[in-house]
Amino acid sequence: WDLADSEGLKYKFMNSYDRALMHLDKAFGFVNAPHTFISRKDEMDKMIVYERGDLVFVLNFHPTNSYTDYRVGCYKSGGYKVALSSDEGVFGGWNNVSKWNNVEFFTQDGDYDNRPCSMQIYAPSRTAVVYAPSDWCDSENESI
Repeated sequence: WDLADSEGLKYKFMNSYDRALMHLDKAFGFVNAPHTFISRKDEMDKMIVYERGDLVFVLNFHPTNSYTDYRVGCYKSGGYKVALSSDEGVFGGWNNVSKWNNVEFFTQDGDYDNRPCSMQIYAPSRTAVVYAPSDWCDSENESI
């Protein structure tokens, strides 16, 4: 664990992200949620989109490509907000996608990736972003 304590290394960011992910599970209980659905595994785009509970996880593994207006399928209709983003500065990211931006993404009805709804998001390269129903997000009452 001393690697995470070294200021010269980036392990501290991974440690912070792990802590935030555990905090997210305490808030939303997604680890033990019965609903799990993988809606997209795209080898060309290097994207994975899946649902755990009411959360939508969007993972972009592409080393260089970021995607604007990338459509992802989801089960619940309504608004979504970023609940956790590996692109936050505290995780070593560039803050392109941040829950502190307080942006709401609205779904559109219609079948997409075998899901009844979809929304368009920005997916920066090498990031993991978790979206939660906007009714459940309160950025004023939260800290990383």
